[in-house]
Amino acid sequence: MNITGLVGTLVPVFFVLALGYFAGKRNSFDAGQVAGLSKLATSFALPAALFVGMTNIRGDLLLQQGRLFLALILAHAGLFVVAWIALRKTESLRGTPSIIYSLILATSGTPIFGLAVLEPILGATSAGAVGLVALAIFLTVALAVVFLEVDAAAKNQTGTDRSQPGPVVTGLKGALKTPLLWGPVLGMAVVLAQVPLPSVVVNSLELIGSATSGVAIFSVGLVLAAYPVRLSPGVFAGSLARVALQSAILGVLLHLLSVNSPLSREALVACSFPVGPTVSLFADRYHSFRSETAAMLLLSTLGLAITVPVVLWITR
Repeated sequence: MNITGLVGTLVPVFFVLALGYFAGKRNSFDAGQVAGLSKLATSFALPAALFVGMTNIRGDLLLQQGRLFLALILAHAGLFVVAWIALRKTESLRGTPSIIYSLILATSGTPIFGLAVLEPILGATSAGAVGLVALAIFLTVALAVVFLEVDAAAKNQTGTDRSQPGPVVTGLKGALKTPLLWGPVLGMAVVLAQVPLPSVVVNSLELIGSATSGVAIFSVGLVLAAYPVRLSPGVFAGSLARVALQSAILGVLLHLLSVNSPLSREALVACSFPVGPTVSLFADRYHSFRSETAAMLLLSTLGLAITVPVVLWITR
């Protein structure tokens, strides 16, 4: 493992993160500007980067990733459902908190940190691994959106209005409209269909996609500055579970499914990444678990300096 390369990769990440945090504390951006930056990263730059990343994978290599993708789906969506079933039995976590906490355990900041951290260390194939992990994350987020909408509708239900679509239909429609889902899906479709992309199209998407890492990590700093960080035993346990549990589960699944893929190592590292800022947005939108989510986001992000070297060493 190249320690110099690892340090050289993580230091800029923490620098941009700190820059966003101090900008947030100085109120350099109002709420509308922060929302605009987040939308730029998640609705435009990131989908473009993931699309190009997926199209850079060889078609024959992608076709060989069926078992890896199955393992990723089980380690994301499967973990989310199992965690939600278990956590909703606890009185203090019943309802929306159980969904938010399950999302913390089952998703990571791979779409945000993946390209910035993995590609300089593990090479160009990291983009393909980030795309596959991101696709599993977005499918899990889509499932969580349905759960959250159903829970919110149950809380606000005052009567039955048959003229309005149900919360499940509303949640599915919202999930299917997000570019975060369709970016890697369309990139995968282009590769499998063996459709050559004109260089002008690739260059155009790479130009907007290059803004992903910087803008997204800066936005994470703004999110951290916006919420009070309250540390507690539950926060420490949740942060540790986020960076350790999913990678362990994926490692077991890779063994059980006899996965032999050049993208497996990158996927294991990606699953040890910190809480994704999307979870903080959900916590704020649904008015639940906000300070705890912000604290876990901070602790798990600082933990990047430990988790990435540890997982790289274990998988050497």
